Amino acid sequence: MININLLPSARREPLIVFDRVVAAGLAIIAVEILAITGFGVVESMRISRLNDQIADWTQRVAVEQTQVKEVDDLRDQARDLQAKADLLERIKQSPLQLAEILNNIGDVTPHSVWLSNVIVSHEALGGSVALQGKTSQYRDVADLMLNLDSSPVFGNAILSSTTQQTGDNLAEGGNVTFSMVGQLSPAVVGQ
Repeated sequence: MININLLPSARREPLIVFDRVVAAGLAIIAVEILAITGFGVVESMRISRLNDQIADWTQRVAVEQTQVKEVDDLRDQARDLQAKADLLERIKQSPLQLAEILNNIGDVTPHSVWLSNVIVSHEALGGSVALQGKTSQYRDVADLMLNLDSSPVFGNAILSSTTQQTGDNLAEGGNVTFSMVGQLSPAVVGQ
């Protein structure tokens, strides 16, 4: 008789046999995984700190850029204010000269002469006055030139052009139009 035991035996064979080599290998792998994870955590903390520093520096740079812009704006304002101050200083000095020039032009202009355009050019080293106008006689133009030459404010009056209109449609002020230039006296320019 043969006995066949159809029941499984109480003792089973292990599927994986853990010997010391496998256990040591698994321990090394576990240590490596822990080391890599720890390294990743440490590096991510360093990256986070560096990102925080970059954000802080970026914010500081933005603040300094706004301060630089404010300083540039203040420089521009100072330059504009200086230019305005210089202009006001010139204007402060200029009205007396311009008033003297216009007053003298009024004094030396004969009553029959109508001035249509007066241009005062006042440079640092010299200046001139260009006059355009109308009158009824050439003699009035000559008198104006002589009066300008004898004036303490002007000198070297030069007649640029004169024309006489003829006909029935004469403009008001006369039929002789003229333009001339008178040089300003150095004494007036130097004020």
